[in-house]
Amino acid sequence: MALPDPIKAMKEQLVREIHAILGDRNQHVAARVLGIDQPRMSDLRRGRLERLSLEKLIRILAHIDRRVDMTVVNVGPPRLRIWHFPKRDR
Repeated sequence: MALPDPIKAMKEQLVREIHAILGDRNQHVAARVLGIDQPRMSDLRRGRLERLSLEKLIRILAHIDRRVDMTVVNVGPPRLRIWHFPKRDR
């Protein structure tokens, strides 16, 4: 079973936060507040996440004095495979 894309989920969370901050401001005003152009604001409003990088969303939030913190959480057994190689004589 494929796991959901964590980057998409993080982008969605950041976009929800941006929408909550902006409220119902029109796109031109909102774009000015966020320090982006109107086409990028349109992408934000329409949820076109493929046009916005995670880095760009973090920078947008930083522009309006918000900090993004990440937390790593264990959600199941580790999938790491640790390989043990025999020591070679030199």
